Amino acid sequence: MSSREEDPEQPVSDDQLALLNARQKEVYNAKLVRFSEYLATEAKEPKRNIGYSDGVVAERVSRFHRMIKWLWTSEEVITEIGTDDLDKINLALEKDQLQKFDGDPYVDGSKRKFNDVLKNWCSFQNEDWQPEYEFSDNGPQKENRPDPFTKEELKLLTEAALTYKSIKSYSNQTPDERDRCRAYIAQELGKPKENVHPDDWEKINRSWKIPSLIRTSRGHGWRPDLVGRMKLQWYEPKTQTIHIPAGEAPKNDDPWNVELTDEEALYLENWLEQRELLECYDGRDEIWLNRKGNPYDSGPLNYLLRNLMEEAGIETRGRMLVWYSFRHAIGTYIYDEYRDLEIVAEQLRQNTTEAASKYVHKLPELKREAAEIM
Repeated sequence: MSSREEDPEQPVSDDQLALLNARQKEVYNAKLVRFSEYLATEAKEPKRNIGYSDGVVAERVSRFHRMIKWLWTSEEVITEIGTDDLDKINLALEKDQLQKFDGDPYVDGSKRKFNDVLKNWCSFQNEDWQPEYEFSDNGPQKENRPDPFTKEELKLLTEAALTYKSIKSYSNQTPDERDRCRAYIAQELGKPKENVHPDDWEKINRSWKIPSLIRTSRGHGWRPDLVGRMKLQWYEPKTQTIHIPAGEAPKNDDPWNVELTDEEALYLENWLEQRELLECYDGRDEIWLNRKGNPYDSGPLNYLLRNLMEEAGIETRGRMLVWYSFRHAIGTYIYDEYRDLEIVAEQLRQNTTEAASKYVHKLPELKREAAEIM
């Protein structure tokens, strides 16, 4: 392999590597540096040692890291990236599980570019791999908008969150069941398996983490990035208000005060009280962490949502139902109530009414009635 003088700067910034420890960061960064070198010197035409331009190299490294970061949040944090991992990424692209930062799926042309980068990585690693799912720039173009939940589905999701992952009481389980549950409880509570005690069974069944996350998202349409950023110190229980500082809300630099309803506050405050007792939150200020102890983003949130939909018996019926469907439901029903895009923009913190209009759909109930009539 040809060599060139390495760029002293990291291929990706430190804040993009927050899920890694110091040793993992060093290993992963070193691989990205070598991959960047390969892209710049050989990847375009390996037999002639011709690489890509600096701009293309930067774009391909960014795409590669985007895919690996999805893998970290959806599967596990690894630095050894093999063909099995590429298969998972390729399947996630096909199923629209790997999405853009705003929650929309990638079009086929973008998916093709991701596949190209995965092929570059395999050539760099001297691995023989072909994607099971290929994409074309001329592939079918679909409307890249999530669909809204219906009002009934929002209620079903809240009910499902209240029973999600409930387990039988300790006294009603066999020794084998207890042993299996002990491993699950250890992961959920962020503690070693040997430190799980009988009273931890009740802690799982009383947990308000998922109910508080779903109930407040249902009412306010948190973006995935904001869920990951939400901090303890932002919540003021006396006024039941979340004060989001300037620059913290995705796509909006202004400060934002979110007043919770009494019910939303009940869910959240119950969770905050429980949260103080969990070891995995020691020294952390995020309101919610996923089961791996990391801030939430779109991957784990959509995985959670799919599980809740299955438990609630919600069928997609050809709809794209993802975490952003909470925001689309809010936009749709507020517009139906007030017929005013400025109110939609205010509620969803959109800078323009044009941006707000993307969250407005025909009422799902009306579409279903029309289908039944036909």
